[in-house]
Amino acid sequence: MVTYRATLALPDALVSWVEDLIGTRRCELSSPWRALTSFDQAVMVLVYLAKGDTFAQLGAHFGVSTDTAWRYVNEGIDVLAAHAPDLSDAVTASGTRRRLLLDGTLIRTWRCAGLATETNPDPLYSGKHHDHGVNVQALTGQDGTLAFLGEARPGSTNDLPAARADGIITAVTEADVETAADLGYLGAGGTVRTPVRRPKGKGHNGHEKRANSTHATLRAPVERAFAALKRWRILDLVRISPNRITDLLHAILAVMQKRSSLPRA
Repeated sequence: MVTYRATLALPDALVSWVEDLIGTRRCELSSPWRALTSFDQAVMVLVYLAKGDTFAQLGAHFGVSTDTAWRYVNEGIDVLAAHAPDLSDAVTASGTRRRLLLDGTLIRTWRCAGLATETNPDPLYSGKHHDHGVNVQALTGQDGTLAFLGEARPGSTNDLPAARADGIITAVTEADVETAADLGYLGAGGTVRTPVRRPKGKGHNGHEKRANSTHATLRAPVERAFAALKRWRILDLVRISPNRITDLLHAILAVMQKRSSLPRA
């Protein structure tokens, strides 16, 4: 078997933070003696997220079995997911101008026939994206930084019902936070602002065109947020159980927010 060394393009302070979280978790479980140190387990978790290596590859690299790599990575994901910001945190930290951006994205997954129901034989299939995956709702700041990720729901779920189920519409409305969204959220009400819909058989007038252009410019940073999220290679094609994708996404969000809070070298 051929082995090679690789560099993980993440700051040392971030790895140390994950190491401390895992070390604390081990103390809580009264399980200090492991096949890997807290540092090596932290690196394993971050390699899994950043590179998307399989558990077999991780086990071979770190000198443990595939099952042990699976346990260590899932433990790390649970620890990190617990530190992800919740909806109230995102709404509270929306800034003095009280504005957020709302949108949904599809995280591609393997097709899972076990999720079929009588009414929907292929719930993971998104007709909008013509692919299998899960629908995830996100709130971002005006600078394009992710503030909140909702639950991972079957790809056939539309954006507005998913946002309502996550409690996003209610939360931003009650907090009086103006939230910009696309036409997929038309009819959301509250403080959610969407573009002007073109009347059937007619075009927009000059005022409506300018309003929609301004709205599109305002919403542009949300695409930058999704691009940053999907740079984590584990999200290229998620192969784990759909029931674990929410924790996976929240773990990545926690790492992203911690990384952004660290001083730049």
